[in-house]
Amino acid sequence: MSMKMASRVLLCLLAAGVAACSGADSQGSGGEGGAGEGGSGGNAGQGGMPSSSASSGSGGNGGGGTTSSSGGGSDPYEAARQACVDTINTHRATMGLPPFARWKEAEPCVDQQATWDQENNKAHGSWGMGLYPTCNGSGQNECLGHGAENVSGCLDGMWAERDQNGCSGCDACNEGYNPDCPNCDFYGQATGDVCGHYVNMSAKYFSKVACGFSAAGGWIAINFQ
Repeated sequence: MSMKMASRVLLCLLAAGVAACSGADSQGSGGEGGAGEGGSGGNAGQGGMPSSSASSGSGGNGGGGTTSSSGGGSDPYEAARQACVDTINTHRATMGLPPFARWKEAEPCVDQQATWDQENNKAHGSWGMGLYPTCNGSGQNECLGHGAENVSGCLDGMWAERDQNGCSGCDACNEGYNPDCPNCDFYGQATGDVCGHYVNMSAKYFSKVACGFSAAGGWIAINFQ
C-alpha cells in the first residue's frame, strides 16, 4: 500500500505479537486487530483496504509442495481453496521460494475462524483469542469482504506490498521472523506501508497454508504454519 493510501488504513500492535490490519470501504465495516499466539483480537474499525495480517513468527512443520485438488464435491469452496494456495505459490515461485503445502486438515477450522470474525466484525479475533486453536498456525492474513470468488485478487494485492518503499528490506529477513527487520514495516506504524501480508506469504519459516471461507459469504482467513 502506498503512502497516499495510508490514511485509509487502520493499524494495531498488541503486546503478544504484531499485526497490520484494515477494513473495506466498499464492503462496509472492516477490522482492527490481530495478535501473536496467546494474544487477543482487536476491535472493529472502518475504512482501508480489505485485508489484514498477523503473525507470531513461529516456524511451522510439514513439507513444501502443492496439493492437487481432489474435486471435493461436498465442499463448495474446494476450487477457491485450491486457487488460494496456487496463487500464493505462483507468487513464491517468482522469487525461487519453495511452495507451501495445502494444509487441508485445518481448512474446516479456518472456515470457523473466518465466520466468527465476520459475524463479530473483528479481524483476527478468533485467532487471537484462541477460539479455534487447532488451526491457528503461527501467522494469519485475512481478506475482509472480498468473497471466495475474489481470493486471488486479494492475495495479489497482499503480495504487491513488496513494491512499497517501507517494505524494501523484507526479503532480507524471510529466513526467520523479525518484527524489527530493517526497512520492513510489518504493521505500517513507522512508514504507513504495511508489509505484514507479504511477509507471511513469502516467509521461509512457514511450510503450509490453509484457506478458510466465512459461511456468511465475505471474509477469508489464510493461516500459515
